Amino acid sequence: MEERILKTMTELVALKSYTGTSDENLASDYIFDYISNIDYFKSHRELCGLASIPDDPMGRHIPYGLIRGKSGNTVILSGHFDVVDEFDYGDAKHLAFTPGKELEDLLKKNPMTTEQKKDMDSGEWIWGKGVADMKGGLSIHLELVRDYAKMAENGELEGSILFLTVPDEESYSYGMRTAAAIMADLAEKYELDYKLLINPEPTDYVDGKQIMSLGSVGKTMPVIMVQGVSAHIGHVFNGFNPLNLLTGIYRRTNGSLEFCDACDEEATMPPTWLKLRDLKDVYDVSIPLRAAGYFTVLSLNSGPEKIINKIYDICVDVCEEENKSLEKVYREYKKIDKFETRKELGFSPKVYTFGQLKKELSEQYGEKFENYYRNAYEEISHLIADGSLNYPDATIEFLNRVMDFANFTNPVVLIAFAPPYYPAVNGNLVRGKEGFNMKAYDIVSKLSEEENLKVDFKYYFIGISDNSYSAITGSLEENKAYAEATPLWGPLYSIDFDSIAKVNVPAIIYGPLGREFHKWSERVNKKSLCHTVPKVTQELVKQAWNF
Repeated sequence: MEERILKTMTELVALKSYTGTSDENLASDYIFDYISNIDYFKSHRELCGLASIPDDPMGRHIPYGLIRGKSGNTVILSGHFDVVDEFDYGDAKHLAFTPGKELEDLLKKNPMTTEQKKDMDSGEWIWGKGVADMKGGLSIHLELVRDYAKMAENGELEGSILFLTVPDEESYSYGMRTAAAIMADLAEKYELDYKLLINPEPTDYVDGKQIMSLGSVGKTMPVIMVQGVSAHIGHVFNGFNPLNLLTGIYRRTNGSLEFCDACDEEATMPPTWLKLRDLKDVYDVSIPLRAAGYFTVLSLNSGPEKIINKIYDICVDVCEEENKSLEKVYREYKKIDKFETRKELGFSPKVYTFGQLKKELSEQYGEKFENYYRNAYEEISHLIADGSLNYPDATIEFLNRVMDFANFTNPVVLIAFAPPYYPAVNGNLVRGKEGFNMKAYDIVSKLSEEENLKVDFKYYFIGISDNSYSAITGSLEENKAYAEATPLWGPLYSIDFDSIAKVNVPAIIYGPLGREFHKWSERVNKKSLCHTVPKVTQELVKQAWNF
């Protein structure tokens, strides 16, 4: 098993399946070729496939294989095969995807922390891009699939195994969002009862314990666009600077504990803004008309509706405060300038969610707005497809065009969501399968102790993962409400909530011990990769069939 895992991992790592590119097909083709050449699948071609992702500009695929045992009770072995680039490997960049002594000798020349040097000198870790995140874990599952297929051929497989791997986890999760329908269709066709999904993402080692995750954090990306009133800087009281409103909203949200969710002494990080700027393309001496930005909100139990309502209330407060502040400044300014004689400035900022504004414009302008909206969506689709815009910036561009159509004359704040969206999921709360993930943890903990390894658990994996699309543990209707606030919802971006609800499988993150993913110092523990995790996973699968 050790030799097989190392060989498969080395071959997988050598494939530079960069996330968000057609190069991901290098890995999907390899994996499909691997499983389709197993004797079991040669005899059961209908049980494996290389599914296309509909309308994917990169033409990516999802390789899968179903091994049918004596029972329809099924464990899903999943994971992603895309990797981030090796930009920080420096002089070792040409060897980043070639684990071994030559790479390690070059990495040793880098300044190292005490922990990095200790791991390098120990010889117990394998270094290289993707060895931990997550081609090491995939290699374990591939080799287990070979063993399970042999057992099925001999009539010895008690339950069933679905092996399914996906692209694009590091970007927008095109793969797993598409995979939900594949899993739902297979379950219906072959009468499968999904008991557990094991995602072999690398696991952290904290305070002497390996951390296993029973759920996955939620993530939304609110986008705020503010339109003010433009004016020459020599007559600023004729205008209303949108930056004042946007920065006020920033101050109320960035780092705000008001948005933190907690669960049994676990909590999400407060929001972080990723972009904040005016939308002027050139320099001139006028107040910018519009400004926009976006930020991330992580959640455990707050759905999109609750989040956007909270932001809406904050925006209303900020608008009132800023308007009062501007009027106060103007009253004082009038005392020193005899030419300013207006009683008040008379601005009345208004706040909309995208759904509210879209509905209002549709009701007011009917087909004229609908045609404008469709054309704007189509044009922005092309800009995304050719790489000119990413999802968040495309959302800003879309909001800009809708605001052009609306032709407001007073200040306006518009709130929307940009993809991607990751619903929070707690595997212990999957309806009808409550507590399955805690059963899985108890099994992993006991078996790990036999290997002199302590294990602890988190209810939620905070790093964001594809497990978000394995089950619905919140409100299905609230998840669907996300669509109303998302301008790009439709052919450009969607989530098949109905299929996810049908799959409804508890999912855990349990893979080999790894460190410092996405960095030049990425590494995976050899014993964990080649011995402990394969052994524990085999027993976990065996017992999970009977959950």
